[in-house]
Amino acid sequence: MFLNTPESVNSLTNMVSLEDLARKEYEVEGRRLKPSKVWKVQPKGRKGFVMALFKTPDGKTVRKVIAKVDEQGNIIT
Repeated sequence: MFLNTPESVNSLTNMVSLEDLARKEYEVEGRRLKPSKVWKVQPKGRKGFVMALFKTPDGKTVRKVIAKVDEQGNIIT
């Protein structure tokens, strides 16, 4: 891969962003849903996680951990 190709920088560095995770569908309570909100939770100097908020068709709101975060803040899927 070369830097002048039309591929994104994220694919060159193999890093995942919160926007990439927000576009994916996840299995939640037997359904494939896209998250309505995604955020990173990381206490200072510790491993963290990426939390997502889902709205089910029956009106219920569900939280789910969708990825892990290392000590440097990089998202691990």
